[in-house]
Amino acid sequence: SLPLISLSPPPLSLSRGFLRGRRDGGQYCVALALLEDGVPTIGVLGCPNLPAGAEDFNYAWTDNETFDNNEDTRGCIFVASKGGGCYQLPVVPGAKAKKINVTPNDGSKMEPNEARFCVGVEKFSDALGQCAGMAKILHGDKALSENGDIVLARRIDSQAKYGVLARAGAEYYARLTKPGYVEWIWDHAAGNVVIQEAGGVMTDTNGDAIDFSLGAKMSEKVKGVMGSNGGK
Repeated sequence: SLPLISLSPPPLSLSRGFLRGRRDGGQYCVALALLEDGVPTIGVLGCPNLPAGAEDFNYAWTDNETFDNNEDTRGCIFVASKGGGCYQLPVVPGAKAKKINVTPNDGSKMEPNEARFCVGVEKFSDALGQCAGMAKILHGDKALSENGDIVLARRIDSQAKYGVLARAGAEYYARLTKPGYVEWIWDHAAGNVVIQEAGGVMTDTNGDAIDFSLGAKMSEKVKGVMGSNGGK
């Protein structure tokens, strides 16, 4: 029998990252996922404001940056298919795609206390301070800044975080919202394919795979979404 196929685009909404604006480093993402029998099999993340380079973390535009002079340095698309790998390509038409991985694959090693988080800008994604608590365990006494932010962290909006993790720009992803909040599948389905095809892992807080077959929302049992480079 033919698989049940559905698309998972988000409803029309305004991203906080888009509203934050490019001069303040706001990130937004156009995400599209294909689900077959409830399993994400294709994921596309269009990130117009994300730096093209994996080691470029200048999320905010400079004063002299314009659309005319940054087409080679800003904006990228992540494309992944189940069993087909994960690729990054520029938004410039005709540019070549580059296969990406969650680790450099160059034989280098990183200790857990050096690993970087990739978390949201808003406190909503760490409502109870659990991510900060994890950072204290991993990074020690200097894990947090004076205002309580994780020092070794990329703080950006939207599913662009999955793209950053997929290209080895960070090692941990954690979204731990307030109790009672139930996640929408379109906030994670595309990122699920991207991060896993790049060699990473996405689970709930119990370490279980997330079920995307239940409809527009995840199970109420999902208390948070976790991602990592999988130790690969």
